[in-house]
Amino acid sequence: MRLAVSTSQRPFVRDTSPAAVDTEHRSSTGRWHLGRAYRAGRLVCGCVHVTISHDERIGLTQRERRLVRVRFHEPVDDDLRIELTELARRRGTASDRAAERIAPIELVVDDPCSEHQRMVGRLQPPQARHGQLCDIEFGLRQLGRT
Repeated sequence: MRLAVSTSQRPFVRDTSPAAVDTEHRSSTGRWHLGRAYRAGRLVCGCVHVTISHDERIGLTQRERRLVRVRFHEPVDDDLRIELTELARRRGTASDRAAERIAPIELVVDDPCSEHQRMVGRLQPPQARHGQLCDIEFGLRQLGRT
């Protein structure tokens, strides 16, 4: 007994075309940009992923709505690496005190559509503390923007 099989009803045919490239660099929380981190005019990390998103809650000012998260990729300055490791290891109020001890950091974000954007701020404790340094997202509380 033979069954007639239509080629249009093949449920498991795979598309062999190449996947589209993500040119906008989107993460799960927003769009990320490449940047560099400086402290006292000295480069401390040459590759920083900066995620900028906006909080949609009602009652926040424009400045409070902007959420900035950063991930540091190699190479990272040794002093900064020690501070980031300590910040990621601490919990609760100890992490808040560790964040206060860290000196402000300056980020220069490369934006292909416009000039470089400069942000100065203090690092905040991460929500997820496990994994390699490049996988941990630290918050950035902005001190000023130019």
